[in-house]
Amino acid sequence: MQTRLSHVISRITVGVSIAVNPIATLAETIEETVIVADRVDTSSQSLAVSVNVIDRELIETLGSATLPQLLKTQVGISTTQTGGLGAVSGIRVRGQDGFRTKVLLDGVDISDPSSPQIAPRMEHVLSGSLDRIEVLRGTQGLLWGADAGGVISLTSRSGSAEASLDIDVERGGYGFESETLTGSSGETSMGEATLLINKVALDGFNARLDDTVLADRDGYDNDSYHLSYTLPEWQGWSATLIAREIDAQTDYDLCYTAAFGISNDCIDDYKNDSQAVVIDHSDDSSHTRISWSESTSERAYATDGAVGFSTQGHNDQLTAMHSRQVGESYRVTVGVDLDEQGYDDGFDQRSRDNKAAYANLRRESNGLIVSGGIRIDDNDDFGKHTSWRLTALTPTALEGVAAKVAVGTGFRAPSPYEIGYNTGPWAFSPATDSPLKEEKSKGWEIGLRDVTGAVTWDLTYFNQQITDAIIFDLVNYSGYVQIAGESESTGIEASVDWQFAERLSFGGFVSQLDAADSQGTQLPYRPELTLQLNGRYSDGDSSWMLIARHTADRVDEFGSALSDYTVMDATFSRKVTDSIDLSVRAENLTNKAYTDIAGYRSPRRALYVGIKLAI
Repeated sequence: MQTRLSHVISRITVGVSIAVNPIATLAETIEETVIVADRVDTSSQSLAVSVNVIDRELIETLGSATLPQLLKTQVGISTTQTGGLGAVSGIRVRGQDGFRTKVLLDGVDISDPSSPQIAPRMEHVLSGSLDRIEVLRGTQGLLWGADAGGVISLTSRSGSAEASLDIDVERGGYGFESETLTGSSGETSMGEATLLINKVALDGFNARLDDTVLADRDGYDNDSYHLSYTLPEWQGWSATLIAREIDAQTDYDLCYTAAFGISNDCIDDYKNDSQAVVIDHSDDSSHTRISWSESTSERAYATDGAVGFSTQGHNDQLTAMHSRQVGESYRVTVGVDLDEQGYDDGFDQRSRDNKAAYANLRRESNGLIVSGGIRIDDNDDFGKHTSWRLTALTPTALEGVAAKVAVGTGFRAPSPYEIGYNTGPWAFSPATDSPLKEEKSKGWEIGLRDVTGAVTWDLTYFNQQITDAIIFDLVNYSGYVQIAGESESTGIEASVDWQFAERLSFGGFVSQLDAADSQGTQLPYRPELTLQLNGRYSDGDSSWMLIARHTADRVDEFGSALSDYTVMDATFSRKVTDSIDLSVRAENLTNKAYTDIAGYRSPRRALYVGIKLAI
């Protein structure tokens, strides 16, 4: 282990020396604030925790159609996909499964209680509808009630001060079609309204390697709508109403008929409706937010044209938060979260409430920034649980270099779906031998960074453990079982940013991960090494970007080694007039044949051409 770790550290050191300008910082460097760390706007340079940010400029530059495609360009995040767009996707932050990550869209928790382990369907979140993505990595997301996978906070596109209409159209490989319309009333005496319509369609490709009989294309359709209305501000008060709908259909391979035969003619229908009301009040020293949200999901699975299984889930939340600056040095944040989650699969109906209160104290003095937070959850099924977090950021003797440390805990109660499955007709021993209990997590990170000069960099070591992890029994298929002991993820993340010239930048990151279960066995689909290099040229009217991403040292769910691979993507955009932009991009530029998930194909080279009209 020590020999391998030394080898990895040497590779990371070389990577930091040559890999500059991580992709999340390609946009012009400005004082940036994020909300994902403390639930209030906080300068990213003052944070001791690890955060990724993708703004609208970078989303457009990358050009990727869905959230998983965007996230895989970020340090500390790996993704897998069982085929093309819309196929079931796994997003793992520092090696933790997606169901351990809290996902918020405009503040609405989009976790799907009808999905196994409440896994959010992130493959159906279209990038054309997003303005900003923030990711808090690790176990430091307790203010949101997050587990070891952290928090992903998504913000939808919104209008500007003036009335506007933007139309984005793109066509590309595998029959890809995308249209996005964003219309805004601008700020008026009646408020501001934004309508966003995003449609994506794909003919796709034959995803399964063993699908040699039907050998059909596995396509995808997604129609997403977003409507928001913000009332005019009055004495510091504002209110926003949000409605969102996702209607997606994915063709996939490997499902079962009523007679338990195998078919590759399978359809996954997914619908999500969400609404939210957000009331804000701000003044010079405080910020208050009260929000109510409701999210309803429906899933239906069809084999050979006949629906064999369907389920519904709902996720309702009421939150209140108040943050206040006390003197010059202190900021206090307190709040409460009231949640109800439930599902109905035709065999079982189950719902559960969770009530929580949290507090966070932050102190900044003489360059030293420290914070401490606590959260108490009261779960209907599992009683009270207390989580906490401590962070510190301090200057060092090296000019511009700061040291950071963060430590925190979390927990995840078994989902209503997991409990319901184990008490339903399909479960048997060993899954039914004993009731599931909550998972517990803890973790810490330490690092150095410099964000003060033309060359900026970040180096972080992290360690996190999950106690009594809940997994599906892939040996006997008996249901959900609890694994005694601790699974552990440790790793090093290194990134550097260098603006080589006014118009030219280069960059990348290196991430080393060791993720093992309680027996010390490597967890599947967690690459031990991820390396990304990128370069960008921009002169104001045109922009070029080239990205190369290397993934190495992975195993599948049976412990078999998967081949390493390197994929290159390229994008080009050109402003023709003030209202017309053209773009060309290539995914998998070298036409590399690789496997993301054992038994499934991944997309080969595909070219895309787009046009954007601003009216």
